[in-house]
Amino acid sequence: MARVAWLYYHQGLTQQEIGDRLGLSRVKVVRLLARARDEGIVQIRVDHPSLRYVELEERLQEAFGLAGAVIVPTGETEEQTREAIGQFGAMYLERSLVPGDVIGTAWGVTLRAVARHLRPLLLPGVTVVQLMGGLNAGGLSNPLDIARAVADKLNGNLHMLYTPAFVDSEAIRDALLSDHRVAQTLKAGASATKALVGIGDVSGESSLLRCGALTAAELEEAVRRGAVGDILGRHFGAGGEPIDSPLAGRVIALPLETLRQIPQVIAFAGGLRKAGAILGALRGRYIHVLITDEATAKRLLESR
Repeated sequence: MARVAWLYYHQGLTQQEIGDRLGLSRVKVVRLLARARDEGIVQIRVDHPSLRYVELEERLQEAFGLAGAVIVPTGETEEQTREAIGQFGAMYLERSLVPGDVIGTAWGVTLRAVARHLRPLLLPGVTVVQLMGGLNAGGLSNPLDIARAVADKLNGNLHMLYTPAFVDSEAIRDALLSDHRVAQTLKAGASATKALVGIGDVSGESSLLRCGALTAAELEEAVRRGAVGDILGRHFGAGGEPIDSPLAGRVIALPLETLRQIPQVIAFAGGLRKAGAILGALRGRYIHVLITDEATAKRLLESR
């Protein structure tokens, strides 16, 4: 109701234009506007606690050419912020899923929260594909577990990638990629209609560092080469360009260029620590929808 009221009273859009933008019928828009008035959301001005987020979402979409954005309150701790992104991210995903979707899943603590908050849905013909290999690191989110959780919630078919996400050498990676079962899973991931990803940073709290995928010295080398963040364990620079980091030849995951071809990539990431990484991902046009928090959204707009 708040979004419809904002677009109608403040942005001056017609009811038909609002319906076209939000995927609603004109009758539905009329009813929402009436309810907004009845419930006191619309008075002399549009008055609702989340209106500042509606405006931020519109600004983010315009600034970075996004198809969608969801802004959540910034918590007092990183955990609170992650939980908020997980809850609102799950609600966004529930609204956007359609029968027959092929959903690629990555990894990350925030993405795990999204999977946990996702409600069980019965959508015919849904397939979930694991976009990167698995992990064996306590306290972090195994890509296999996230893919399985999403598939269970959606009662979908699951294509697992039965390899490690990170291996010791390029030769091992190439040998595993040559297996036809691994190649088939990655091919299925490349055909996804939606991809759910987290965005990693290059600080001392980097998930890649914490899971042992690379050493502190290798992370420093990646930063020296220009890395500001990673998606699917693949580093990129401030402009979104792929970085040939020490990890580049040891990752078993969908390449960034392939990810860019997926019709809808939804990123779930927040916290000021990740602002630079999120900005690089936006500049690289890797994502179409961003679910983040208020403080991070403001920093992104200031830094664009």
